[in-house]
Amino acid sequence: MDMDADYTVPGGSSFRDVTSVFALASQEMDPGSIVAVDAFSLSDAMTATEIGEPRLDTGIQLENTERPQFDPLTPLLPEEICWIIDRSMAYETEWHASNPLAHTVFTLLYVHCLNDVDPDVLPFLPMIDLDSSRPLELITVILRAYTSGLLKSCSIAWNELSKGSLLDTEDWHSDKSDVSLLEGWPVKAAIARLDTALAWLSTTTKGSATIMARCPQNQSPVPSDYTPVTELNRISPSRSRRLQSASPICETFALSFDPYIARQLNTFLPVRVIDVPSLEQTCDAYERLLNGWEDLAKLSKTYQISTWNQVGFHQSWFSAPAAQPAYIRSCAQTLFYDGIQIIHNQAQSWLVDRLFEETIGVSYHVFAQHWGGQGSAALLDLERKIIHTIIPHIRGLWNNPARRRRFLVKSIFDWHIIYDTLCALVEGLDVSDNIDPVTFRTLNQFSKAVVPWRLASITEVILSGFQLELYHPLERPFAYWFAAQVTDVHLNYLDVLLNGMAGVVPQESPSRKEMQFQQHFLVALQAMSMAMFVSLIRSLPPNTIFDQWEQLRANLHRRYKWSFKTAYDMCDFEPVVLEPDFTQFLREVHVIQDLGRGRGQSQDNARNIKVNDQRYSLRSPLEYFELAQRLLRTLISTNNTGTLNGNWGHDRMKLLRGMSEACQELRPYLDESSSDAGDTSQISVTKLDWTRSSPNSQFKTPWFPSVRLHEGGTTALSSGGNS
Repeated sequence: MDMDADYTVPGGSSFRDVTSVFALASQEMDPGSIVAVDAFSLSDAMTATEIGEPRLDTGIQLENTERPQFDPLTPLLPEEICWIIDRSMAYETEWHASNPLAHTVFTLLYVHCLNDVDPDVLPFLPMIDLDSSRPLELITVILRAYTSGLLKSCSIAWNELSKGSLLDTEDWHSDKSDVSLLEGWPVKAAIARLDTALAWLSTTTKGSATIMARCPQNQSPVPSDYTPVTELNRISPSRSRRLQSASPICETFALSFDPYIARQLNTFLPVRVIDVPSLEQTCDAYERLLNGWEDLAKLSKTYQISTWNQVGFHQSWFSAPAAQPAYIRSCAQTLFYDGIQIIHNQAQSWLVDRLFEETIGVSYHVFAQHWGGQGSAALLDLERKIIHTIIPHIRGLWNNPARRRRFLVKSIFDWHIIYDTLCALVEGLDVSDNIDPVTFRTLNQFSKAVVPWRLASITEVILSGFQLELYHPLERPFAYWFAAQVTDVHLNYLDVLLNGMAGVVPQESPSRKEMQFQQHFLVALQAMSMAMFVSLIRSLPPNTIFDQWEQLRANLHRRYKWSFKTAYDMCDFEPVVLEPDFTQFLREVHVIQDLGRGRGQSQDNARNIKVNDQRYSLRSPLEYFELAQRLLRTLISTNNTGTLNGNWGHDRMKLLRGMSEACQELRPYLDESSSDAGDTSQISVTKLDWTRSSPNSQFKTPWFPSVRLHEGGTTALSSGGNS
């Protein structure tokens, strides 16, 4: 390596140039090799290398990010302490919203200097109490206790999330950047420190403000522990924001947070400055956490798997990506199954009896006694399949919507395997073996008990595609049509179980009450789906579906590949609902478009819907929406929420009201009467908003679009990829 003769060594001539030494030594190294000290990692190499990208150059100190030295013992006003607590709470909610600790909680610099504010090790400072409005105890007692509680709360949540029920970097970030979350510190010690802070606040004569601290919660999956240790007391926005602009500390206390702290931590993540949510948004996030905690307390005493199933569906229907934080969802999964027992103390075999007892109202022992009883060799395979299907099915409902949909897709095949096994067992029975006809008919219904679970999963897989914005505009009519087909089969099975000749569900059982609710709900859902199908087909230019059928068919095969699994061919019995009937779909599309062009008034496209032994022959979106709204209003007026009550019943009622409002809102825009006669392409479907990520969207239901409005509130015509 040649050196320029005019090159001046930095620092003067007292240094010796060792370039030649390194050049000579490097000649003995193989190409691509590197010499490094022990424990040198790729992260260290990337941190030491400047590539010119501020987000990745984590080791570079930019001019506009230079900060004064932080002194944790700088006296602060009570209002300033409140501001710090407010802001740190906001950052904690951002961590629960799946942001890294290094970008949220760890930006509070007191996290990194708890030992520096320990009152037991502080040196004597004769000047510390010169300003009585800024007592040092606000730092050493109050803020230290709060920060300790904050870290301990994060530690408890981290321990739960690290169990693996939810995926790291998908639902949450586990990287602790080698910063302690006080893992080895007992929860009781954290509570004792907070109690000490509260005691000081209640007895002190220093300062003029009262600060409320928050306690961490012992969140181990024990029934009594699903009750908050103390009630969360929220800081008043007006008090915490009422800072005097003339205060010389105003700029100093803001330095308690360093959004670029990740540059000083052992982390591989690029620096990203998180926008701090407002206090109102923070309080809403804490409210979701506490509401989720209340649900856990109630679920810990709920021993009906059908209730777990319904609550799991409902909690993901109201917002995206999830209605509840990852921590709450992970706790729900652990609560239901901790790897050994179901809901604290139930054996896994308990699930088998609950499945039949809650679905058809008949104990599994009635079925099992004909094969030697529960746990016999003949039934061992069946019971194992039921257990290995129900556990991931229920737990999967608390995943994020995308992964939850994948779990449901897998469970669709698993439910059929159970159905196939039950059918094979019943087929092997000899009617003459001292089995009376009534008992034999009852045994035949046990295979039908798993069908509603499978059909509900199929319907959810189809309709969740609207929540996740998966569908191309040409795929939407088919999705609504297929959902209506599945719902129709579901209703037929419920009718057989409730009212058929072989009906087995007891008259006064909770199962019958829930099935009767599901009948009305599913008819309304089916009617709304058909209204959307007819409207969307009429909104397309003539023959659009047929002209693009080859490409559309290929897309639908990929979209519904779970229904074309070759593994079904290995089963002895055909599944209830499998591949969508493309021929029937095209036939109905053809009839709808012909009617739209005034070529006849055929009843071929009319769908018969049965409600309370009365059949309705419906054809237009207006008729479908009117039927759906009438059924929904009946459920609402009678306060019929099936077997769900309390907060869960309120959530179900909220869903019913949303569907009713969606019928009222969509009907004027989707009925054929809103278009000019003979011009089906002008139906107001272009006014619909399908983009749930849009900040101005107001969706009444998880599965149907909303009406796009101008900022002034008037309807706007719009066309585009999402319309």
